[in-house]
Amino acid sequence: MKLVFESENMKKDTLMFIINPASGGYKESVWEELVVLMDKNDKEFSYYKTKCIGDATRKVQDFIKDGYRHFVGIGGDGTISEIANGFMMQNYVDYDELTLSAISSGTGNDWVRNYGQSSDLSVALMNILNAPVRTQDIGLIHYYENGEHRRKYFLNAAGFGFDSQIIKSTKQMTASQRGHKMTYLYTLLKCLLSSKKINFKITSEKVGFIINEKTLSISVGNGKYTGGGMIQTPDADNSDGFLDTAVYGDIKKFFVIKNVNRLYDGTIKEAKNTHIYHFRSKEVNIEAPVQTICEIDGELIGTGPYNIEIIKGALRVRM
Repeated sequence: MKLVFESENMKKDTLMFIINPASGGYKESVWEELVVLMDKNDKEFSYYKTKCIGDATRKVQDFIKDGYRHFVGIGGDGTISEIANGFMMQNYVDYDELTLSAISSGTGNDWVRNYGQSSDLSVALMNILNAPVRTQDIGLIHYYENGEHRRKYFLNAAGFGFDSQIIKSTKQMTASQRGHKMTYLYTLLKCLLSSKKINFKITSEKVGFIINEKTLSISVGNGKYTGGGMIQTPDADNSDGFLDTAVYGDIKKFFVIKNVNRLYDGTIKEAKNTHIYHFRSKEVNIEAPVQTICEIDGELIGTGPYNIEIIKGALRVRM
């Protein structure tokens, strides 16, 4: 294994792996194989294993201050999102000096789907080392926690109502249970039967009033994928400077069951229902008369009202 170098200039070329050993699909053997591949390619690297939720965001800021610039997340969407939050919350360097990569080992792994990561670990690593750098947008959500204003950044999507209930239910499972491919589909159907619609009010800049009705689920997408491969916002493009919002309003639960395949093949917009809405905007405001929860990149955050905006080209990616 390569030693960690003290020179700041050398650290800029050293990969810093941020590993979440608690992620749903993590296997120590994957990390061991990566170590062998890095040594084989004579590449300097260092690593850190996270200890709790939020740890990656805090430690990434410290590592940036220490001189590291290229970070590779080994975990799920929550881990990768925490690293991105570390990028956006630090004030030591400009965003365009930092690069994010990932080796998927979580439950959903939705972020890497946008980049078509190879299942071959050696190929995935070569892309991380040599592929051209691309830029993508980042979502920013303003919310409240214990009455105090908070903000967080997200890579894929922000979900409300039924969407957030799926994540809450998944979080109650063990890591091994979350790692199964059918977990999200099973949880989707279970939550669908028990969920209650909430009267959400959704507005957007320039567009004005959007909708105010009982709503089953809302997904505000920067990327296409959520929930382990669902495509609720098929027109989302994480580099176009817009959010794609899908609102599933006062629809029947049987309609969702009948069209669940459309949530996974990207044809949900073709399902004819006057209570399904899709729109594109740079900002979305969401509020409800009761306390609600929200999920971003598979992690639960505080209560509304929520303001969501897009920051164009804020993240450099090598995948």
